[in-house]
Amino acid sequence: MRCKRLRRGTTQEICSGESEAPVRAVRASRGPEILPLIDVQMTPLLSDWRNLVRASGMQGLIREIAASSEVVELDADHVLLRPSALSLVKHEVVQMIEEAVSKGAGHPVAVRFTADERARDALTLSLIEEAERRAARKAMIEAFKSDPFVQKCLEVFNGTIDETSIEPIQTKKDQ
Repeated sequence: MRCKRLRRGTTQEICSGESEAPVRAVRASRGPEILPLIDVQMTPLLSDWRNLVRASGMQGLIREIAASSEVVELDADHVLLRPSALSLVKHEVVQMIEEAVSKGAGHPVAVRFTADERARDALTLSLIEEAERRAARKAMIEAFKSDPFVQKCLEVFNGTIDETSIEPIQTKKDQ
């Protein structure tokens, strides 16, 4: 076995096969934090609003405003929303939402917003979608951890799983 002294006058030695460099600290996590599940129940009113928003093809800011608003009333001819931020509800924004919703419905639909902001804990389409994303991520992690191949690798290599590093496989279609 070959050894060499670290510094003159010391008795510490490093033998071949040992690293002179200090061992790097293990990272705490590699991916985004795993957030707790949100317990929410879809209502028929919110389900109808979700279908209309999807059919409308809204994107960007107008979709975020529509999705983060509380649905107060919804029927074939009109929708009344309570916004999360009144400052975002400008006349032009309301017109764009109304045009998109009317296009999705296939006929004119009046979109109106209340003069007050929604409660912080109000049930919204955004909240439902976030709850679904969290539940899907949790299910993906559990499926990965319970995979027989993964279990065998953990056993053979005496490994652990960093749950924050588990991500869905992206295909060319997803990108």
